[in-house]
Amino acid sequence: METKTSLREWAKENKVWEPKTWKIFLEKDLVPFYKQAYILNALYEFLKSEKICGKSSLADIEDETLKNKIRVAIYGGVEPNKDLSKSFAKFMYDNFGICAENAPSFEESIKYYESWGDGIKVSVNPNSWINSIPIGKLISKLINLIHDFSRELNIKFSEIGLQEETWFPIPAKTIEPSTLLPQAGEKPEKLVSLINEFKQKALDLSIGVNPFTTFVFYARTIPLLVLIEFLECDIDEVTKLAKFLGLKGYSMIDQREVSLPTKSLDKVILLLTSYLLAYEILELQSYLEKVDPIIRQARENLIKQAIDQIHITFEPWKDYKPIFTFWKEQIEKWKRYLWILFVENGRIVKIRCSGNYFDDLELSRKIWLRDFLIKISPLISAGIIESKHGLTSFNFPNLKITREWIDKVIENEGKV
Repeated sequence: METKTSLREWAKENKVWEPKTWKIFLEKDLVPFYKQAYILNALYEFLKSEKICGKSSLADIEDETLKNKIRVAIYGGVEPNKDLSKSFAKFMYDNFGICAENAPSFEESIKYYESWGDGIKVSVNPNSWINSIPIGKLISKLINLIHDFSRELNIKFSEIGLQEETWFPIPAKTIEPSTLLPQAGEKPEKLVSLINEFKQKALDLSIGVNPFTTFVFYARTIPLLVLIEFLECDIDEVTKLAKFLGLKGYSMIDQREVSLPTKSLDKVILLLTSYLLAYEILELQSYLEKVDPIIRQARENLIKQAIDQIHITFEPWKDYKPIFTFWKEQIEKWKRYLWILFVENGRIVKIRCSGNYFDDLELSRKIWLRDFLIKISPLISAGIIESKHGLTSFNFPNLKITREWIDKVIENEGKV
């Protein structure tokens, strides 16, 4: 989070367990980002449409103004002895894939246009920034989130600047796609500004920057008592939060689902449920990271910072040492990052990495699953360990960071 206020202080001050708090996230973060994505997608679909790519040649586009704009998009800024990488045509090729004759490269597109002029057929190459996101799937993800939040908060689309006629909400105020394209001699300020704002908003929504998404990331797999102590609230308030976000309680003893509220605070862990709010918010992150690579870096920086702030003691070390030695070996030799716990009567009896059935770690000293989950919960909240399926399947999302952390644990005999 790019703020002096800690995540914990922010969550308590804003009473994150109150559903109405999340209205801010919907209005200030999700909807503005959706409106930008909607306009960019509209432009992308317009460029691929029958009005442009459906014509046998650029010369066949009836509207002279549009014809001129597409010509600029394909060849604008290209001049002898001038850096092509700084041309508007290169900008449009990289970002939207518009080119001549479905050229496999920008240079080939320029050659086609210089040879055939307006006789070229306009194409949209799929190898573009906007298609790599991909923008259509991002739109669908945002629509689902907006629908879900609006339903949970009992908010009408008209209250957040959207039209309500269809499942595909239309911004009350939008832009005609063709107006984003400059004519010859004009600067592409509108389009460049829109893309820059879109990337900034994606960053503003990302884990480690946005307090709402960062909180969801932190709480996605967390012992119930840890979350209650973190928020300094009661079980009823955490139950309200869990229901809103789609977190379910499970016993750390027998792994069965536990109804909330419960009196067994120290024996229950919360896990996110597929396709509910918390899950959908985290699913959005993979699209954001494709909008701008610095978003992935922001998340990795969050993990690196967390490592220095997490202090755990794995005691008795003689019980935990075989686990860390096993992890170190599997990562160094085989680059394995997925691992499964085998549990009997509440105790971990065996660990397996990446489906390798012939190299399991049999634990002679059985560790209680509950104790193990409580110890690694700060690592899960920070993103060093990722819970995959239930309480016994995990992975290391960043092997380099994980390897360094495991080395540190072994070196300090379980005290980090």
